[in-house]
Amino acid sequence: MDKKNTILGILFIVAGIGYMFWSAQEALKPPPVKAPVLAAAAGTTEVSSETMVPTDSMLDLLIRDVGEVPTGSADKPDVPEETVIIVNEFIEVEFTSKGGAIRQVSFLKTKRGEKDDYVFNADGYLPALSLGLAKGNIREFDPHYTIESKSSHSITFILQAGPKLKIRRTYSIARGESDQDPYIIKHRTGFENQATTAKAISTLYLNLGTMRPLSEGQMAKSYLNVGYYNGDDATFKPITKLTGGGGFLGIGASEPKDELKVKGGRFEWTSVKNQFFASVLSADDGTVGKDLVIYPVNGNERTGITGSVGYKLGTVPASSSRSLDFTFYVGPKEFKRLQDLGNEEDLVMQFGFLSFISKLLLSFMYLIYAVVPNWGLSIVIMTICIKLLFWPLTAKASRSQKRMAIIQAPMAELKEKYKNNPQKMQQGTLKLFREHQINPLAGCLPILIQMPIFLGMFYMLRTASELRHEPFLWVADLSRPDTLFEIGGFPVNILPLIMGLTMFLQMSIMPVSPTADPVQQKIFKFMPFIFLIFLYNFSSGLVLYWTVQNILTVIQQKITNSRPDPAPAAVTDIASGKGKNKKLKGTAS
Repeated sequence: MDKKNTILGILFIVAGIGYMFWSAQEALKPPPVKAPVLAAAAGTTEVSSETMVPTDSMLDLLIRDVGEVPTGSADKPDVPEETVIIVNEFIEVEFTSKGGAIRQVSFLKTKRGEKDDYVFNADGYLPALSLGLAKGNIREFDPHYTIESKSSHSITFILQAGPKLKIRRTYSIARGESDQDPYIIKHRTGFENQATTAKAISTLYLNLGTMRPLSEGQMAKSYLNVGYYNGDDATFKPITKLTGGGGFLGIGASEPKDELKVKGGRFEWTSVKNQFFASVLSADDGTVGKDLVIYPVNGNERTGITGSVGYKLGTVPASSSRSLDFTFYVGPKEFKRLQDLGNEEDLVMQFGFLSFISKLLLSFMYLIYAVVPNWGLSIVIMTICIKLLFWPLTAKASRSQKRMAIIQAPMAELKEKYKNNPQKMQQGTLKLFREHQINPLAGCLPILIQMPIFLGMFYMLRTASELRHEPFLWVADLSRPDTLFEIGGFPVNILPLIMGLTMFLQMSIMPVSPTADPVQQKIFKFMPFIFLIFLYNFSSGLVLYWTVQNILTVIQQKITNSRPDPAPAAVTDIASGKGKNKKLKGTAS
């Protein structure tokens, strides 16, 4: 029984870590086709004829056939592009008159209070929140808008799209003591119909901006995706859906695509994100998106991803106007911020199937950090608290496992006596377990208790931007491996080596079960090496948790081993039902 449960436990651990490792390292191939670039997108908007009102000509600039030369002063080649920057304490937003949208966003606080190296939508497919219409495939456009007004925290663009239609686009960010989150950009797009007849407007597509990986390597790319929330569940489309991939052992393999469409959905919010940053778009008046188109983005040494979400504006009455209002979060993937946005926007964190544990652990870390403002120390304190919480249960399991070690002589006697009678052998073993109050699952229980917490920590720490650029002891960045130097191109990471050593020590002082065969013992000996390989290049925050956990387990096992063993019980003669007391070696009298 003990052998089967031990092997089952080990398989569970290896499967869990294997899935975690695969999900982070999934192969990503570069797309074989060039993604559209901004210059190529200009002047390519199409609209279905059903969206036009026959009694009026439609949108000289806004609506035109593919390949048609744009008309109107806004698109003349000699009109220079204008850029305007508005800034608050946390973000610097650069706007462009080319599309009347967001050229890029810089982050001023995410690198320990300094300006971050990463810039959202730098070298992007389109300006973020640029407009597009659709006829079959999306054809975004970027006509030149005029700056109507601007201030230190807001800007308004206007486009005379024809003699009878104006498009006005307004953006604002929080300043000073505003209750609005400083990473939120408020946006309104309005259509003013100056004609005497109504105008039906096609589905409007807003671009979510381009996200690129924060570093080289497959692991960094694996976090790129576009997501959406339908009111019940959040779905995320990874970059591998576009670039193609080999899948897991050939399962889930896919061919490269130049775009991916999600039609006829209900999108309460949509997002595009990488490992530590996200943009999340939602309409303020409850309007939901209906269509989503996702693109790969080239033009940089790191392939990026973007998407455009479609909203139905409907008909604009004669001599009237209609508008759509949006909240556009562009900032770090900080759980508390995203949670405060409401409408389940914290699902952008993608905590996985153990989200409850991940959220609980991260909330607990926030509480500790409020008292001890150091994320590395917060992880250590949280690990100690978790260990103390489960101490009684794991201590009981350790005592039970210790008793397993002191019944080796009776077990050997039973095996010899009933080697030809498996049923009698099993009955004798179970009786021996009861007499010594031994739980045959004791060897697996401590690790099985830790695994959900370990996996919850993994999903929490892998994308928590709170750890980015946070130092601890010799670790420069808790979100990355603690590489001190390289030897022949191979990184030397100290913390995983310490983790492997502490795990080896933990395994060496654990009593060996008398039912364990040589194969089981070899598997246990290889466990530290397996963990070392899996966690060698993971975030230092996760390795720090597992290292502290190992150290505390060693201390607990030392305490258990130092206490006197229980008095021996009788070895029962199954055949006669009679028993005799044999003092077991190493036990108290």
